[in-house]
Amino acid sequence: MGFRNQPFACDSPAAAVALMIERLQSVPRNRATEQVALARACGRVLAETVCTDRMSPPVSVSAMDGYALVSADVEAAPAGDFSRDVSREVLIGTAPAPIRPREVVRIVTGAAIPLGCDAVIKRESVVEESSSSGCVKRITISQRAREALRGGENIRYAGENAPAGAEVLRRGTRLTPAALGALAAVGCAVPRVFARLRVSIITTGDELVAVDETPAPTQIRNSNGLAIESLLASHPWLDVVSPVHVRDDESALARDLGDAHADSDAIVLTGGVSMGHRDCVRAAIESIAAIAPVEVLFHGLPQQPGKPMLGAIAGGVPIFALPGNPVSSLVTCTRIVRTVLAAHAGMERDAAIARVIVANDDEQRIGLWWHRLVTVNDCGVARLVEGRGSGDMLSAGVSDGFVEIPPKEGAGGPFAFYPWS
Repeated sequence: MGFRNQPFACDSPAAAVALMIERLQSVPRNRATEQVALARACGRVLAETVCTDRMSPPVSVSAMDGYALVSADVEAAPAGDFSRDVSREVLIGTAPAPIRPREVVRIVTGAAIPLGCDAVIKRESVVEESSSSGCVKRITISQRAREALRGGENIRYAGENAPAGAEVLRRGTRLTPAALGALAAVGCAVPRVFARLRVSIITTGDELVAVDETPAPTQIRNSNGLAIESLLASHPWLDVVSPVHVRDDESALARDLGDAHADSDAIVLTGGVSMGHRDCVRAAIESIAAIAPVEVLFHGLPQQPGKPMLGAIAGGVPIFALPGNPVSSLVTCTRIVRTVLAAHAGMERDAAIARVIVANDDEQRIGLWWHRLVTVNDCGVARLVEGRGSGDMLSAGVSDGFVEIPPKEGAGGPFAFYPWS
């Protein structure tokens, strides 16, 4: 059996993610878009396919600092070292005159190749003779370097990267610094991106007080609200609505859920989703059916921590109810919520998940997908962090994230690693 004496609706966290994305994509939705300056577009999601405005490179250019020449001239010379005067220099950003027979021209990386030139020999392969002014007036190419010279050497030909009109970035691409560089190269100064997702965060629990309050012995500070807000707000494609806190009261929670549904693209709740008689989150979610049809896709997943998690969709708005224990809340938001929201924001492909080896196997096994806190070194080797369960936020604070270990497997790996940031 799974949760609440019912089988699990999904057999893994990945299956839960896939189910929510599938249901969300089946609901017709016109995503709002906007144009933003390229310098402010990092991390946003591209809402249009961008193509090259011209060939790349637009002209044939040198791939090296060296000397442009005609390879046949070098091949036709008598055996032995080949010496020739340097007649001129091609500057980058200028259109050079065609090369003349038997001419050798000094050239820099990225400068346009003179018409008629079919090779560039790199500077390291020649002996230079300079004039009194310091300019190179003559070069000598050894017999060995002559034999290695080939037509086309060290030339990047016009259009070899891409022809004019070729696709550069697809709609749905998350704009990384490299992607921004590609847009800049094709003159896309104001890309069209999807509007940020508006996400409401609602924390629940009679025992919670604000982080700047002194709690009574029976109370705890509301770390979930801050941790979830920080995790989600770190993504430029997402906009967090001011988090609210609600006591364990079904009618009050239903009212705030209704308000959030009207003002948000997604809702994230924490606490009140387990099997206790005061756990009212599911009932409150189902009670907003008068506003929008509610479909609970899963309540309970075969994972630790985070087994009680609930995922639902209300009128095209995803609702995630996370457990109240702080590590459970943070893990499930990272593993499931963030991944689903990335697709909901229009992202075709999310960032790749690293895989790491866990060095300190403690030989523990469980029959669930186990999310275990780890630190990771610069070589990609992880070490388990000792913790005291899903309520131990202090252990989570010294970790870099967590690994997802399949049921009944021990630490070792490689396993998928999910960083906090």
